[in-house]
Amino acid sequence: MQSAYGIRYDEIEEAISSAGLELGAAEVHGVICGAICNQMKTGTAPDLKRLIALDADVQPGLLEQLQRVLELLLRGAVEDLSKDSGDFNLLLPDDDSDLPLRLRALADWCRGFLLGLLDGDRIAVDEFSADVAEIVRDMLSVAEVEVSRDGDDSEWDLTEVEEYVRVGVQLIFEELYANLHGDVESGELH
Repeated sequence: MQSAYGIRYDEIEEAISSAGLELGAAEVHGVICGAICNQMKTGTAPDLKRLIALDADVQPGLLEQLQRVLELLLRGAVEDLSKDSGDFNLLLPDDDSDLPLRLRALADWCRGFLLGLLDGDRIAVDEFSADVAEIVRDMLSVAEVEVSRDGDDSEWDLTEVEEYVRVGVQLIFEELYANLHGDVESGELH
């Protein structure tokens, strides 16, 4: 499985599952990335603990392991999104995994991203540029996809959608960063 920020996908999945959370690794990574973008737009740090449901009854040792994993994911996502190199990647099962599993994970990732991005109703989709609003709406469609199709073109289609979402998240982050940077320079940030 893919390695993300020094930890494998299955290790992340295990830490989340062991802690008793219902979200999977892909959805948690999506929440974190969406929350980063939300903070860029609103200036308010989203409550990741609430979004990821860390209020669950988790044993102390497992909670420490989970928090370490979440911190790695958060730091890595901020670092990758902030780079101009395009190093940002979605945390998804390896390409060798079954197509239905990968499709469900992509839908979960998008669902998590939208949860983090739109948390607290502090952001409306119409506040974004037309291009970014379209990306957000497209991600909503991906989040609602049902796993039922299995054809020769499915692998290629999924790869294209993954790339679209990956680049879309970069564009959302860059637009929010540019808006924030412009507000700071003009003295409009409060």
